[in-house]
Amino acid sequence: MFKLTYPFYIYTIAYPPFTMAKAKQDIILRDRLQFTLDAAGDLGLVYGRIDLSDYVNVVKRNGLLVKDVYIQVRDPNHNITGNTNTGMWSIIFSDQLQAIDSDGFNAFKVFVSSRAYEDAADVGIASPDVLYIEEWGLMVQANALENQTRNHVHNIYPMRDYHPGGYPVVSDLLVGIAVDANAQDTFLDAATLEVDIMLIAETTSVTEKQMTQLLTQAQDL
Repeated sequence: MFKLTYPFYIYTIAYPPFTMAKAKQDIILRDRLQFTLDAAGDLGLVYGRIDLSDYVNVVKRNGLLVKDVYIQVRDPNHNITGNTNTGMWSIIFSDQLQAIDSDGFNAFKVFVSSRAYEDAADVGIASPDVLYIEEWGLMVQANALENQTRNHVHNIYPMRDYHPGGYPVVSDLLVGIAVDANAQDTFLDAATLEVDIMLIAETTSVTEKQMTQLLTQAQDL
């Protein structure tokens, strides 16, 4: 018989297989975005912009075919745990101390899109012009002071599932970030974190019809 001791973690993780550039014409693009949570550890939807102007040209009908996306959240300022050697971030790095018979929740959401949504809650796998979504969740349940259960969920909805043949763009891409934090989790209060993003893409020619459609989609940028 197994005895569960505090804390007990339950993980639900969906990791895609990691694939790097395979074709000679593949381009690897990297960017780094910084965001600061508010005094309660929350963050309404904010965007970072990935500049693709070196690769797209509307007049020449040059576009970029995005083939894959990878995201990493980092804590280089050591806000969460003082992890000065690694700068590592995880949703489970938390000081949630729930009162007896109460629950607490933390949630992070990062997505890549060619359309600017007003609310991250509206972004899902059925949302138009979304290339990639990644979500982290932590639920803490306290039945007694010495008995705390943590449920960790990490969902990845990868580019290769959204658009297995690649997604053509003729404008910049947006990276959306939103956070809901438990009021009792002080580690996230006013924390400054970073998101690293890597795109695998190749240049492509865009037809006049495709250009019209893509420019219409990009008007929200």
